[in-house]
Amino acid sequence: MKSANIFRVWLLLFPLLFFTTNALANELDSTNFKMIGVSTSGGGGIMESTNYSLLSTAGQISADPRNYSTNYRINQDPSARFTAAQPGIQCFETTTNGSTDCTSGPTELLSGGMVAICGPDGCYDKARFEIEPYVNPVDTLYMVQISTDNFSSDIKCVDGSVFTPKTLSSCDINDFRTEEDWEDEVFNIKGLQSNTQYHIRISALHGDFSQSDFSIVESATTAQGLIEFDIDIAISSGIDTETTPPYSVTFSSGSELIAGAAASTASSLIWLDARSSSAGGIAIIQFGKYGGLYSATTTETIESATENLDTTGAEGFGLQSYYIDYESSGYLGEITSSTDYAGSNNEVGIVSTTANMIYNGDGPINDGRMGMYVKARAGASRTASSDYSEEIYFVIVPRY
Repeated sequence: MKSANIFRVWLLLFPLLFFTTNALANELDSTNFKMIGVSTSGGGGIMESTNYSLLSTAGQISADPRNYSTNYRINQDPSARFTAAQPGIQCFETTTNGSTDCTSGPTELLSGGMVAICGPDGCYDKARFEIEPYVNPVDTLYMVQISTDNFSSDIKCVDGSVFTPKTLSSCDINDFRTEEDWEDEVFNIKGLQSNTQYHIRISALHGDFSQSDFSIVESATTAQGLIEFDIDIAISSGIDTETTPPYSVTFSSGSELIAGAAASTASSLIWLDARSSSAGGIAIIQFGKYGGLYSATTTETIESATENLDTTGAEGFGLQSYYIDYESSGYLGEITSSTDYAGSNNEVGIVSTTANMIYNGDGPINDGRMGMYVKARAGASRTASSDYSEEIYFVIVPRY
């Protein structure tokens, strides 16, 4: 008879708890049990012990470094390590006067605001912005979006090559530039409309798949575009003199015209004030009604011409520039006199019935002031009369 095989079976029983609960991250593990289906409550951070290190976060991702401190970091998860920091906007300006929030622009901007580089009232078709990179490294790329309705429906990007707004669909990686690239361009947004409010926002990119959220939106309004022009009549020392219409210059007393005498200079000068924000500068032109000094009594005219009135037997009438002043800047324009009117002694430029440019400004003009002599000489055969006169018209032409 065979003996029976006897098997002893030991049942090792472990308590298994199956339930769902809320627990803090550092309560999940134990030497006696394991929880399944646990959901943690909001919170997170790096928690360590002698046996483990656990990274647990909850909440929306934010790469904004303004949420950091030495003691905490809000709304971060591991992917934030690869996302560029959300940038800020240091300045976005068009019309500031006397001060600026910009920090890296030209000296004129930093000491006088946008008016110092765009002319009176500021820029009407361009703007400057600067980037606050926060913790982003210097090789981080940035793209700029611009809108006239705070990004409700009008959304464009700024072209990274020509710095003008273009459709969002045409924007690509080439429109991401470094902070230095953007800010080396003094006017880094161009082609804007005058008297229009614009909004911008900036996004950062540092490596593939790392584009940040957009910055807080900033806004600025372009200028209307300004042109001012004024005439004054004063003696040569009256550089700051302001007068009101009617304007008249006379050859009288010691400067009366005498037939066959030397050239005479009127005691009063014609003064012009000019201010303009036009980027292309200005032209000041003049023309006369008669093309010389005309007498209704004698029906004779002392013809105007570009000439030297000191030449033997000369007769004529014209203008000569005496004084030019303006606010000087590397970004504002300079005023110069046309060659025909820049003579000395008794060399004059013509006052004809067609327009002639007497002054030229090659950029925006701040506080321009010009003064000119009126000179004439009557020929020996000229019939005497007290009503020789001319009407001179001055026109300022802005080049927008």
